[in-house]
Amino acid sequence: MNLKAASLPTLNVIRMGTAHEFFSEKILPNLNKYSMHTIHYFGTASQLIEMLKEEQTDLIVTSKKFVSPGIEYIKLYDEEFVIVAPERLEIPDTDHLPSIEKWLSMQNWISYGLELPIIRRLWREHFRNRPLIKPVHVIPNLHMILEAIKNGSGISLLPTYLLGQGNGRSKIIFEHLRITNELFIAYQTKHKHLPEINEIIRIIREER
Repeated sequence: MNLKAASLPTLNVIRMGTAHEFFSEKILPNLNKYSMHTIHYFGTASQLIEMLKEEQTDLIVTSKKFVSPGIEYIKLYDEEFVIVAPERLEIPDTDHLPSIEKWLSMQNWISYGLELPIIRRLWREHFRNRPLIKPVHVIPNLHMILEAIKNGSGISLLPTYLLGQGNGRSKIIFEHLRITNELFIAYQTKHKHLPEINEIIRIIREER
Protein backbone atom coordinates (compact mmCIF):
# COMPACT_ATOMS: atom_id res chain seq x y z
CA MET A 1 0.00 0.00 0.00
CA ASN A 2 1.30 3.46 -0.90
CA LEU A 3 0.90 5.41 2.34
CA LYS A 4 1.54 8.73 0.63
CA ALA A 5 -1.37 8.06 -1.67
CA ALA A 6 -3.56 7.93 1.45
CA SER A 7 -2.65 11.54 2.31
CA LEU A 8 -5.79 13.62 2.37
CA PRO A 9 -5.96 17.37 1.63
CA THR A 10 -8.03 18.39 4.64
CA LEU A 11 -6.73 18.35 8.19
CA ASN A 12 -10.18 17.38 9.42
CA VAL A 13 -8.73 13.93 8.81
CA ILE A 14 -5.84 13.05 11.12
CA ARG A 15 -3.46 10.18 10.32
CA MET A 16 -2.20 8.59 13.54
CA GLY A 17 0.60 6.11 14.10
CA THR A 18 0.77 3.97 17.25
CA ALA A 19 1.67 0.55 18.52
CA HIS A 20 -1.37 -1.65 17.97
CA GLU A 21 -1.53 -2.53 21.69
CA PHE A 22 -1.76 1.15 22.66
CA PHE A 23 -4.40 1.71 20.00
CA SER A 24 -6.48 -1.23 21.22
CA GLU A 25 -6.38 -0.19 24.87
CA LYS A 26 -6.30 3.61 24.79
CA ILE A 27 -7.63 4.93 21.46
CA LEU A 28 -10.13 2.42 20.12
CA PRO A 29 -12.44 2.56 23.19
CA ASN A 30 -12.64 6.38 22.85
CA LEU A 31 -12.96 6.86 19.10
CA ASN A 32 -16.50 8.16 19.59
CA LYS A 33 -15.03 11.18 21.42
CA TYR A 34 -12.97 12.35 18.44
CA SER A 35 -14.52 15.17 16.41
CA MET A 36 -12.31 14.50 13.38
CA HIS A 37 -11.98 11.55 11.02
CA THR A 38 -8.94 9.34 11.61
CA ILE A 39 -6.71 6.99 9.64
CA HIS A 40 -4.52 4.66 11.70
CA TYR A 41 -1.17 3.01 11.08
CA PHE A 42 0.69 0.60 13.35
CA GLY A 43 4.38 -0.10 13.80
CA THR A 44 7.44 -0.03 16.02
CA ALA A 45 8.89 3.23 17.30
CA SER A 46 11.47 3.36 14.50
CA GLN A 47 8.85 2.59 11.84
CA LEU A 48 6.47 5.22 13.20
CA ILE A 49 9.06 8.01 13.24
CA GLU A 50 9.90 7.26 9.60
CA MET A 51 6.21 7.54 8.70
CA LEU A 52 6.07 10.91 10.46
CA LYS A 53 9.26 12.22 8.83
CA GLU A 54 7.92 11.26 5.40
CA GLU A 55 4.56 12.89 6.25
CA GLN A 56 2.71 9.62 5.95
CA THR A 57 1.20 10.38 9.37
CA ASP A 58 0.27 13.63 11.10
CA LEU A 59 1.21 12.43 14.58
CA ILE A 60 2.51 9.35 16.36
CA VAL A 61 2.46 8.01 19.90
CA THR A 62 5.92 6.74 20.81
CA SER A 63 8.11 5.83 23.77
CA LYS A 64 11.30 6.94 22.00
CA LYS A 65 12.49 10.42 21.08
CA PHE A 66 14.49 10.59 17.85
CA VAL A 67 16.32 13.83 17.07
CA SER A 68 14.97 14.90 13.71
CA PRO A 69 14.58 18.38 12.15
CA GLY A 70 10.99 19.58 12.02
CA ILE A 71 9.70 17.04 14.57
CA GLU A 72 8.44 18.07 18.01
CA TYR A 73 7.51 15.96 21.03
CA ILE A 74 5.03 16.50 23.85
CA LYS A 75 5.10 14.18 26.83
CA LEU A 76 1.78 12.40 27.35
CA TYR A 77 2.49 10.64 30.64
CA ASP A 78 4.55 7.90 32.26
CA GLU A 79 3.50 4.30 31.73
CA GLU A 80 4.49 1.63 34.23
CA PHE A 81 5.75 -1.87 33.46
CA VAL A 82 5.38 -4.62 36.06
CA ILE A 83 6.41 -8.26 36.27
CA VAL A 84 3.48 -10.50 35.39
CA ALA A 85 3.40 -14.23 36.11
CA PRO A 86 0.91 -17.12 35.79
CA GLU A 87 -1.60 -17.07 38.64
CA ARG A 88 -0.53 -20.47 40.01
CA LEU A 89 3.22 -19.81 39.98
CA GLU A 90 4.66 -20.01 43.50
CA ILE A 91 6.55 -16.83 44.40
CA PRO A 92 9.24 -16.70 47.11
CA ASP A 93 8.27 -14.58 50.11
CA THR A 94 11.35 -12.38 50.33
CA ASP A 95 12.45 -8.76 49.94
CA HIS A 96 16.11 -9.71 49.59
CA LEU A 97 17.12 -8.34 46.18
CA PRO A 98 19.92 -10.85 45.43
CA SER A 99 17.51 -13.71 46.20
CA ILE A 100 14.81 -12.17 44.00
CA GLU A 101 17.29 -11.65 41.17
CA LYS A 102 18.47 -15.27 41.42
CA TRP A 103 14.88 -16.57 41.38
CA LEU A 104 13.88 -14.34 38.44
CA SER A 105 16.94 -15.46 36.49
CA MET A 106 15.76 -19.07 36.79
CA GLN A 107 12.29 -18.39 35.36
CA ASN A 108 11.03 -18.83 31.81
CA TRP A 109 10.96 -15.32 30.34
CA ILE A 110 8.84 -14.18 27.43
CA SER A 111 10.21 -11.14 25.62
CA TYR A 112 8.90 -8.69 23.04
CA GLY A 113 12.26 -8.79 21.23
CA LEU A 114 15.62 -10.56 21.29
CA GLU A 115 17.34 -7.43 22.63
CA LEU A 116 15.29 -7.57 25.88
CA PRO A 117 14.88 -3.76 26.10
CA ILE A 118 12.50 -3.51 29.08
CA ILE A 119 13.93 -6.56 30.86
CA ARG A 120 17.44 -5.07 30.62
CA ARG A 121 16.13 -1.84 32.14
CA LEU A 122 14.59 -3.76 35.03
CA TRP A 123 17.93 -5.40 35.80
CA ARG A 124 19.89 -2.18 35.40
CA GLU A 125 17.62 -0.06 37.60
CA HIS A 126 16.92 -2.58 40.36
CA PHE A 127 19.81 -5.06 40.33
CA ARG A 128 22.55 -2.79 38.90
CA ASN A 129 23.73 -5.31 36.35
CA ARG A 130 22.75 -7.10 33.15
CA PRO A 131 20.27 -9.98 33.00
CA LEU A 132 21.83 -13.39 32.42
CA ILE A 133 18.72 -14.83 30.82
CA LYS A 134 17.66 -16.11 27.44
CA PRO A 135 13.95 -15.83 26.65
CA VAL A 136 12.13 -19.07 26.04
CA HIS A 137 9.70 -17.27 23.72
CA VAL A 138 10.01 -14.03 21.73
CA ILE A 139 6.56 -12.66 20.84
CA PRO A 140 6.35 -9.12 19.35
CA ASN A 141 2.81 -8.54 20.61
CA LEU A 142 2.00 -7.55 24.21
CA HIS A 143 -1.54 -8.94 24.15
CA MET A 144 -0.20 -12.31 23.00
CA ILE A 145 2.52 -12.24 25.67
CA LEU A 146 -0.19 -11.77 28.30
CA GLU A 147 -2.12 -14.73 26.91
CA ALA A 148 1.05 -16.84 26.95
CA ILE A 149 1.58 -15.92 30.61
CA LYS A 150 -2.01 -16.89 31.45
CA ASN A 151 -1.40 -20.23 29.76
CA GLY A 152 1.60 -20.85 32.01
CA SER A 153 4.32 -20.34 29.39
CA GLY A 154 6.45 -17.95 31.44
CA ILE A 155 6.74 -14.48 32.96
CA SER A 156 7.31 -11.06 31.43
CA LEU A 157 7.19 -7.30 31.92
CA LEU A 158 3.96 -5.67 30.75
CA PRO A 159 2.48 -2.16 30.92
CA THR A 160 -0.16 -1.81 33.63
CA TYR A 161 -2.69 -0.37 31.16
CA LEU A 162 -2.82 -3.81 29.53
CA LEU A 163 -3.86 -5.60 32.69
CA GLY A 164 -7.21 -3.94 33.37
CA GLN A 165 -9.35 -4.70 36.41
CA GLY A 166 -10.08 -8.39 35.97
CA ASN A 167 -6.69 -9.75 35.01
CA GLY A 168 -7.53 -13.43 35.65
CA ARG A 169 -5.08 -16.37 35.35
CA SER A 170 -2.13 -14.02 35.85
CA LYS A 171 -0.80 -11.83 38.64
CA ILE A 172 1.66 -9.03 39.31
CA ILE A 173 4.67 -10.16 41.33
CA PHE A 174 7.30 -8.16 43.22
CA GLU A 175 5.23 -5.00 42.77
CA HIS A 176 8.07 -2.76 43.99
CA LEU A 177 10.14 -3.78 40.94
CA ARG A 178 8.50 -1.41 38.47
CA ILE A 179 9.86 0.32 35.39
CA THR A 180 8.64 3.73 34.27
CA ASN A 181 8.53 4.52 30.57
CA GLU A 182 7.77 7.94 29.08
CA LEU A 183 5.18 8.19 26.32
CA PHE A 184 5.21 11.06 23.82
CA ILE A 185 3.11 12.43 21.01
CA ALA A 186 5.29 13.53 18.11
CA TYR A 187 4.20 15.68 15.17
CA GLN A 188 5.55 17.92 12.44
CA THR A 189 6.45 21.34 13.87
CA LYS A 190 4.37 23.04 11.19
CA HIS A 191 1.28 21.28 12.59
CA LYS A 192 1.84 22.20 16.25
CA HIS A 193 -1.14 24.58 16.41
CA LEU A 194 -3.68 22.23 14.83
CA PRO A 195 -6.72 21.98 17.14
CA GLU A 196 -7.14 18.32 16.18
CA ILE A 197 -3.73 17.44 17.64
CA ASN A 198 -4.51 19.25 20.89
CA GLU A 199 -7.85 17.44 21.07
CA ILE A 200 -6.19 14.04 20.66
CA ILE A 201 -3.66 14.85 23.40
CA ARG A 202 -6.46 15.92 25.75
CA ILE A 203 -8.54 12.77 25.16
CA ILE A 204 -5.61 10.40 25.64
CA ARG A 205 -4.54 12.12 28.86
CA GLU A 206 -8.07 12.07 30.23
CA GLU A 207 -8.36 8.33 29.65
CA ARG A 208 -4.98 7.29 31.05
